Amino acid sequence: MSSILVLGAGMVAGPLVRDLLAHGHRLTVTSLVQADAARLIGGHPAGTPLTVDLGDEAALGVLVAGHDLVVSLVPYAFHPLVARHCLAHRKHLVTASYVAPEMQALDTDARKAGLVFLNELGLDPGIDHMSAMRVVHDLQGRGGVLTSFRSCCGGLPAPEANDNPFGYKFSWSPRGVLLASRNGAVYLKDGREVSVAPERLFRDMHLLHVPGGGDFEAYPNRDSLAYREIYGLGDGLRTLFRGTLRNPGWCDTMFHLRQAGLLDLEPQDCAGMTRGAYVRRLLGAGPSEDLRTAAARRMGLCPQALPPSNLAWLGLGDEVPLAADRLAPLDVLGEAMLAKLAYAPGERDMVVMHHEFQARFPDGHEERVTSSLVACGDPCGDTAMARTVSLPAAIAARLILAGRVPLYGVLRPVHPEIYRPVLDELAGLGIVCTEETTTF
Repeated sequence: MSSILVLGAGMVAGPLVRDLLAHGHRLTVTSLVQADAARLIGGHPAGTPLTVDLGDEAALGVLVAGHDLVVSLVPYAFHPLVARHCLAHRKHLVTASYVAPEMQALDTDARKAGLVFLNELGLDPGIDHMSAMRVVHDLQGRGGVLTSFRSCCGGLPAPEANDNPFGYKFSWSPRGVLLASRNGAVYLKDGREVSVAPERLFRDMHLLHVPGGGDFEAYPNRDSLAYREIYGLGDGLRTLFRGTLRNPGWCDTMFHLRQAGLLDLEPQDCAGMTRGAYVRRLLGAGPSEDLRTAAARRMGLCPQALPPSNLAWLGLGDEVPLAADRLAPLDVLGEAMLAKLAYAPGERDMVVMHHEFQARFPDGHEERVTSSLVACGDPCGDTAMARTVSLPAAIAARLILAGRVPLYGVLRPVHPEIYRPVLDELAGLGIVCTEETTTF
């Protein structure tokens, strides 16, 4: 029986823990709160819940050394630390996060040690890579030259649960969502590089219709240009865009919340303050001034516009005591959003992913291929986000332990030896990407 260390017992870890236990592996599941890990294990005799402090490197090293493979579901900043312990103790590693430069720097040593450090095994990144590479390799294998690739993904409320003015609810870390809202982006459009400054991210938005999903706002996601090399897309490419999907209205609201300073990361003194007092100070509002009016003035909008109305709807003017003596505006916003944008019991979330490819062939014909995934959560069970993030990581961990990944080093799931078996098993679990081809 192989032993696996699962670091992190957050909102998406449940399906992974149950999958690995069901396949006969011995698990140690860690969390800052042991009860959270115990809840995921559910009394299974092969599971052990533990509390771990990632700052205690000696204890972390002992844990890593005692297992055959580590699945790291902790915040991405900790993955290089975990990877260094895996390297020291010759253990394989799986994460669902982007490959950071600090992680990539371990590639040569991991290769020499015969270790698999497999990253980006979630939804986005993860299923997006695998479903895209399946199409890319098919087109290229038939002589096609990629001229355009566009890919968008989002986690959203299912239509019947879309009942708030943000069109959004949290199925993963609220802080992670807001931090991603501070990113800039770069992509390729008709042969021209487009660079988007962080403060303009939500102004670079277009509407996208996804069959079976609906109409969404799409805005750019980080550095799309890196995927020309990662995916091996070739020199004929004229358009390359990776984006995030949200329901209509999200982009305008988030743009103006940033303009108002609510995405700032600099902690401010707030001892003894309420949320309302904090936000009023941030907006420069008078003590008796209507918060929506003050927000509208700061944003340069009328008070009836969606962004100031949404700010007021969140309860940012409520006299709720703050939980710390120093807080960043982003964290005050996140706390308010989590309180108002949480899923109620029985509500479903929805994952939407959509790829569009265009390729030119030697005989002169062209093909347009779309690949779409629309999946909803179980109202009495797992969210779609939890399943699509953690099940790919669970499947990959089992493949590695079974010796079915004949590659070493710091990897992404862009290789057929990885994406084929993972996508095949996901399809058997009802997570299916539907492809359609148009020839012209």
